[in-house]
Amino acid sequence: MLKNYKKSLFVPARMSYMKIAAVFAVILVSGPIIANAATNGEFFARIWGNHGRNDVASHDEVVYDEEKGVSFTVTYPERDYEEVDIEKAEELIGAQVSYPSITKEIDGTTMTILSAVKDKNAAVVEFTLEKEGGVDALNYSQLDNEAKGAWFSDEATFLFRFGDGGENIFVDLDKSTKDKLYCYDYMTLQSVSSDISMELYEYPCTQKERTEADERKLAEIDAATKETTINIPIKNEVASIEMKNADGGVVQISPLSIKIDMNTGLGLTAEEAYDPFNCYLVSVNYKDGTNYVVSEHEKPGKHTCDVEINNFGYACGSMENEMTYVFNRLVDIDQVASVTVNDVEYSIK
Repeated sequence: MLKNYKKSLFVPARMSYMKIAAVFAVILVSGPIIANAATNGEFFARIWGNHGRNDVASHDEVVYDEEKGVSFTVTYPERDYEEVDIEKAEELIGAQVSYPSITKEIDGTTMTILSAVKDKNAAVVEFTLEKEGGVDALNYSQLDNEAKGAWFSDEATFLFRFGDGGENIFVDLDKSTKDKLYCYDYMTLQSVSSDISMELYEYPCTQKERTEADERKLAEIDAATKETTINIPIKNEVASIEMKNADGGVVQISPLSIKIDMNTGLGLTAEEAYDPFNCYLVSVNYKDGTNYVVSEHEKPGKHTCDVEINNFGYACGSMENEMTYVFNRLVDIDQVASVTVNDVEYSIK
């Protein structure tokens, strides 16, 4: 929520940046076969696999709040990654990935959109940022990757966002250099558009100067801000299937994401269904008896666990009381037997 609040401060007032009501951040693409053959499947292995990523055990970190001048301890959840079966990945989404190679020069920084793929509820976009002398537009670190993702720095003179939902930018620290960042943007979507749009705002000053400007100066900055929308074409949408619980509550699941209707079958009031914290366990259960725990945390009086788990690229709630999780691995939906949300089972009827 803090990430999106900060980012919303940088967007001109006449633009509507926040189109979603609840953001869940827990801390307590032309020729896919050729492209993957050339990189030995690196595209799949880095975005949905364990190349350049290590499993993260739950750990405590001391965080300093500059505004309040105090320190506090934050517990980061466990996060696990899996090796990708390249042939299976190609079978699941290979025909749906587009490779647009869109390049944009932004005040000395070169942004290149390398690939994109989406289902009806979520998407992943791969891009690079390159600047001689060092990319300074983003703040990023291992801990940012584990939590809120990369965020725009005080020195940045521009801001961009994909789609019309929420997002989390993962910076590949293994592959990136000081002068070139490889980024994977995991996002939820609110519209039914067949493509993905990128909204770009180029400011006549730095983000710091904009946030510190008085009302008169801010109006001048916004008037001088250049706004551009870049369309990112998608070849085909990744297919989803629906599963239902005993009361007819629905989850939509694809190889990329799962969307959960919190309103029906979970025993929650409308107010409770609106609160993402009440979605305390999401597990994809396979036919072979194994499962993929997407998210798990303690809920007093309802659920306990040895360790909290965040095995997703991004998660976000909507005004309609729906929770969407973008997976950090590919899911073979043909092999899914059921889905567990809290203590409720969903299956194909």
